[in-house]
Parts: sequence; structure tokens; C-alpha cells
Amino acid sequence: MAIETFDEGPVTKTNIGRLTNGIFVFTLLLLFKNVRLPSFADTMHETKIDTFGLMQIPDILSFVNAFLIIALIWIMTFHIFHQIKKVDRRYISIHFGLLILIIFIPITSHLYQIFEENSIIAFFLHTNIFFISIFLMGEWYHCTHTPNIISAVENTQNYGCFSRKISYIPLTAVIGILLSLYDIALTRNLYYGTMIIFFLDWFLTTRYPCNERRRKR
Repeated sequence: MAIETFDEGPVTKTNIGRLTNGIFVFTLLLLFKNVRLPSFADTMHETKIDTFGLMQIPDILSFVNAFLIIALIWIMTFHIFHQIKKVDRRYISIHFGLLILIIFIPITSHLYQIFEENSIIAFFLHTNIFFISIFLMGEWYHCTHTPNIISAVENTQNYGCFSRKISYIPLTAVIGILLSLYDIALTRNLYYGTMIIFFLDWFLTTRYPCNERRRKR
């Protein structure tokens, strides 16, 4: 009996999956590090817990914002990952570029929180997310145009649905970049809207699949 092989190199899909999960865990650890906990100095100064909590609200909101961005990117990264049956050199190269940029999310987010009125920091935050989305789109384009690595389970209509969803991130990042150039504050909050639109799209796609909507037309 002939055994089907995919001619993978020394770096397999399993290796890439484990590395990707490790990078996301490391990124979340960097993010958690930015959340300040009560210290001995706070106890010595008899800082009240409600006062300390109010002081941490901006940091908590910054944490939530960055966490949601990372979660959205994680969902899209592994959606692409589970559509392929093997990896090739081009996919690995694009994926490594994506992982490097993901590590900078908690860093740029923390700098944005410290220098909130600095439009340059906001510009770097949105630019980093924009390039992350470009790498994601590059992965998706490469996988959908390379028949020997893409799984045959996904159909053309679902390709279009995911392509639409993946476009939300770069569009938001571009808007954020343009607004930061005009010194408009709180541009990071744009990504809350992106998350809402993404999950509304996901909910509607779940209830009304793309192929069914096309048949109705």
C-alpha cells in the first residue's frame, strides 16, 4: 500500500503550531507584566484599595485593549493554520515575520499608555498592527494560491468570507494611522469597534453561511 507523503522539510506543521502557541503565550506574559499589583511601598504609604484600583483603571483598559487585539490575531492566525495540510519555505518565512511583529503588541501598547499624548507612539502602534495584518493577508494569499499545501475541505465561498474578515484589521490600522497623524487621542479604542464588527460578521456567517447567501441571490 502506498503511503501518502507531503514532502515536508525538517520544519513541520506541528513544529510551527507549537512555536506559534509559545510566542502567543510569551506575548501574553509580556502583557500581564504591564499590570501593576499592590506592592510593599503601597502598604507602607497606607494606600487605600479603592484609590489604588482607580489609579489602575487606565492600565487595566490598556490591558483589555491589547488582549482583544492579540485574541483577534490569534483567531485569524490559527484559522489560516488549520486550512493547510503542510508548510513550505515561503509560508514559514511569512509566519516568522508575523510572529516577530506580534511580540511588539504589548510593548507598543504599554508605550502608548505611558505617552498617551504622543502621536508618534500611536503611529507606531497602528503601524505595527497594520504590518501584522499584511503578513496575515500574505499567509492567506499564499495558502489559497498554493494547491499543494491548502486543504480541500474549505470551499471558495468560505475563502471569500474569511478574506472579508481579515480585511477589518488593516482598515482599522490605516484609520488609526491617519488619525494619529492629526494628533487625535484615544485612537487605540478603534479596535474595540473592530472586535464588535468581527464577531457580528462571525455570528451572521455562522447562522447564514456564505454559500447559502449566494444561493439566495
